[in-house]
Amino acid sequence: MKRFVNVRIPVILAFAVAAGIGLQYLFRNILWIIAVIPIAAVIFILSVVFIKRKTFSATVVLIAVAILSGAVNCCLRMESFSAEEIPSGEIYSVSAVVHEKGETDYGEYIILKNVTADETEIHGKIIAYLGQNYGEFCDAGYKVNFIAVLDKLSLSSNYNAHENVRYSCTVNGGLTSEYKFSLFAAIRSAVRNTLYNNLDGNTAAVVFAMLTGNTQGIDEDMLDGFRYGGIAHVFAVSGLHIGIVYGILYFILKKLKINKYVGAALCILPVFFYAGVCGFTLSSVRAAIMCTVASFAKLFNKKYDGLNSLAISAGIIMTVSPFSLFNVGFQLSITAVLGINLLKLPKKLPAAIKIPFAAQAGTAPVMLAGFGYLSAVGLIANIVLIPVISALFTVLFIGTIIATALPFAAFLLPYAVLPLEGLISFFGASGLEKALIYFDAGIWIPFYYAGIFALSDKINLKASTRFIAVCLAVAAVCICVLLT
Repeated sequence: MKRFVNVRIPVILAFAVAAGIGLQYLFRNILWIIAVIPIAAVIFILSVVFIKRKTFSATVVLIAVAILSGAVNCCLRMESFSAEEIPSGEIYSVSAVVHEKGETDYGEYIILKNVTADETEIHGKIIAYLGQNYGEFCDAGYKVNFIAVLDKLSLSSNYNAHENVRYSCTVNGGLTSEYKFSLFAAIRSAVRNTLYNNLDGNTAAVVFAMLTGNTQGIDEDMLDGFRYGGIAHVFAVSGLHIGIVYGILYFILKKLKINKYVGAALCILPVFFYAGVCGFTLSSVRAAIMCTVASFAKLFNKKYDGLNSLAISAGIIMTVSPFSLFNVGFQLSITAVLGINLLKLPKKLPAAIKIPFAAQAGTAPVMLAGFGYLSAVGLIANIVLIPVISALFTVLFIGTIIATALPFAAFLLPYAVLPLEGLISFFGASGLEKALIYFDAGIWIPFYYAGIFALSDKINLKASTRFIAVCLAVAAVCICVLLT
């Protein structure tokens, strides 16, 4: 007899860790855990007495431990984040290393690490907004010095909390910089120079963003065009990019008949190195960990399970950085893969249709909650363009590596980007902002995901029962929408 639910312990534990982090963030006091311990104890005792299955009892204990560990970890990080190492609102002489450089609608900014303020070490990062004339040029890897007023950031209003950014300031002049060698920064700089020296500015910026996830150089109107078309995720180095790199390496090493253990290492290490070049973004790390799980599954002749792999990657990231749970990019990365693994569409449909549809179905609530709109043409754009963009990424990834290592081969790059230039022209002047669907996120979201879960093969239902469950979920979503 089939089980009602195909239980996956890593998935349950990842949800438990997330629950612990979420509850701690909500209540802001670890005392709420006092209520969880006796509840878990009662469930454990009842399971031992009545169910008499050791695996169930052990799972109850593991869930309680996971909730507790998530809560305690979040509590410690919150206390550390809230601690004021230096008085806020005062002028300091700041010395730091540029970790990342970016741009908003209001101008450029740098995120700084290894920070000292008046020779006091800051255990976290600082975001410095750069005025129009901030001083000498700087980029990732540069050591900078400047004088500015440092303001403590609150946890609830800090988009960069997952990166442990604790203070902010504005630099309106007087910044001095000194280049310090950084391997990842040096590679990014070499790639940027190769692209900008051989392509026009707009195309170079788009290719650089596709390869590294850095969209700083892309014109805002053009970037909005990609967003409104529903394919801006091509600039977030994630499963699409990491998966292609992993696939290229796996194919080459398989053809070379390398020892399987050496081959696994030669697949995993470059993938994490590539994630480092991209700044160890949450989506790239998630994808790299999932590739690692896939490598170990192949290495030990085990069946790869996408949901378990996703849960392991999410659990590791939330353990290292609990505030990642509240980052929209992390949520989109997780729900896209969740949708692909849960939503089972007719087998006759090609993967080029099923995967984009499932990914968009998984991310729709997060998109609405985070941005307030969905792209009406996003599904069609992804079905039509993602195979093309995947092929382009493969060609550009290999071509850029060759052109950077062997500059005489760079003359081939302008030919390689010809299809991409067509896409850039289209999205730059498409007017797709007129095709946006505005909708509010709300209490319907749990029912929405319940419907997706009912359609999956992770729950064993008769066809009629599955149909009823989906209809109930749809009805619940509609009622919630109408009542709010």
